[in-house]
Parts: sequence; C-alpha cells; structure tokens
Amino acid sequence: MQKKKDIPLLKKRIDINPDFGQIAALIGGYAYKDDIFMIKISEFNKETIEEASSSLINNAIRLEALSVVLILEGSLTLSIDYNDITIPEKSMLILSPMNTITGSYISEGGRFFLLMVKREILDRVGSAITPNIVVPVTPSFVDFFRKPFFILEKDTFATMEGSFQILYHYLKDRRQGIKGYLIDYSLSIVMIEILNYLSENTELNLEGKPLVRKKELLAKFMDLVRTFGEREHNPSFYAGKLFISVQYLSLICKQETGRSTSKLLASNLAVRARNMLRTPGATIKQTAEALNFADQSSFGKFFRKETGMSPKKYLSSL
Repeated sequence: MQKKKDIPLLKKRIDINPDFGQIAALIGGYAYKDDIFMIKISEFNKETIEEASSSLINNAIRLEALSVVLILEGSLTLSIDYNDITIPEKSMLILSPMNTITGSYISEGGRFFLLMVKREILDRVGSAITPNIVVPVTPSFVDFFRKPFFILEKDTFATMEGSFQILYHYLKDRRQGIKGYLIDYSLSIVMIEILNYLSENTELNLEGKPLVRKKELLAKFMDLVRTFGEREHNPSFYAGKLFISVQYLSLICKQETGRSTSKLLASNLAVRARNMLRTPGATIKQTAEALNFADQSSFGKFFRKETGMSPKKYLSSL
C-alpha cells in the first residue's frame, strides 16, 4: 500500500490580526462580522492552499484570536512555539494569541474543523453564559506546555463534534434577522463544552484559574524566546531578562515542561534552522550567520545533534 503524502499548509513567519472575511474569501469557510471564522476541511485543493499561504512561507504566525481545531480524521502536524507536534484524529487542539505557529502539515484525506474567534466576542459570549463562568484567551486557558492537545474519548468526541456542527450550520445560515443570536447561542454551547472538558481534565476550573508564579515566568520566557531566539542561545540571557538565576529558570522549565532551558532553546533553534533552510535559495552559510553561530562547522554539529542529519543532507531531502 502506497504511503500517503502530507500536504503542506503553512511554512512562514508573521504576526497578524486576521481579517476573517478575507480568509473566507481566500480559502473558503464562513465568517461572521469579522468576529468568527470557521471552516470544515475535508478535501484539499493543493494549488489553492499553497497560493493562499505563499505570502506566509518561512514566517512564524501568531494570530490575535483563539483557535480551536477538532480533528475528525487523519492527523495534523504543527510547529507550536517551535516544537513539532502531531495531533491524531478525534483530538482537540486549542491555540491562544500567545502561541506561535511556524509550520503545519496535514495528512492527505484528513478532516477537521477549524474555529477562530476574536477576543471581543469571547468576552461577550462568556458574560452571557453566566457571570460565574469566564471564557479567557490568556495563557491560563492554553497553558499546554506539557500537552498542547487532548485525545477525546468516544462519547466526549461525539458531543464536541455535535456542538461544532451546530455552530457551523448557523454560520452558513442566511437568515440575517436572527443569525447573530443563533451564532452567539451555538458558540456559547461550544465554549461551555470546552470549559467543562478542561475543568475535568486539567488544573483549570470553570472560574478560570490564574497563572501561578512559575507559569507566569515560563510564559514570559517563551515570549522572550520568540523575540530573541534566533540570536540568543544562552540560558543566562533569558534569566537576566527575567531577573532570576539560571538555575531557577532551568528548574521552572523542567517542572513545567519536562525539559531543561537548554533543551527548549535548542529545540526552538532547530525548528528555526529547518524553516530557514526551506527558504528557496537558502544556503547553510546564510542560515548559520542568521542564527548567530560562530561558523558553518559549529552550526552543522548543532543541526546534526538536534535532527540526526547534516544541513546538507536536510537540504537534499527537500
């Protein structure tokens, strides 16, 4: 049986406040008042997708919206905060504006819902549900450094898929007079289902548990890595920015992610290196210089250690 090829979706680096109307016009799906965008992907037009994302190649994406992906079939591979993660079918992934996306691949034949919601409508819908339930888009909602997605049990997946299907149905509805009410109501159902699941499966409760000190520091560290990660490779730089010791920063990273500061920085650097080498016409020398390595040789040793192959072999495999 021939192995199915993965279809590239995104490869590049940018921070954007998405215009949902433009996204819908570009790749399909449905948008409502630039508050919500939703698309159900079941068949792929490779040329259209590649053309739509061509301006994003080799950029990192950070969207000013909450994004929820429900994988129905197949798998989705994303580089989230410079870590490659593969999400299997019947899983739910939640991305906040704090997350950076540096690349994505979806298996051929994959099916999934993508829901994107601006903060303004989340606040409105959240307050309408009940005064006691908060629908946040802060790191406390997506504090998934250990596990950025959830594999859902059969009944939970069926319930979640049903709520997504209802929202998708009303986004397609053409009855303008009541459409807004129907969308708010169905979005409330989706958010209640997600919050209820998180309250039962994470440390987050329905009141929105605030970040503890260590998690706040980790979030700030990850943000610094997004900003300085290409040029600054030493943990002492980040510890200095956070006004803590290198040892304490490493302890926080180890406790919250299972990896040391050095491992996180190396993983970030390796993903950046792979993304840069994918750039048409990119050379190993240019990449080594852009990532602030002393020379090509030291970059080559680092790249081989992190990826298991030399930069030259990686380039030939593209």
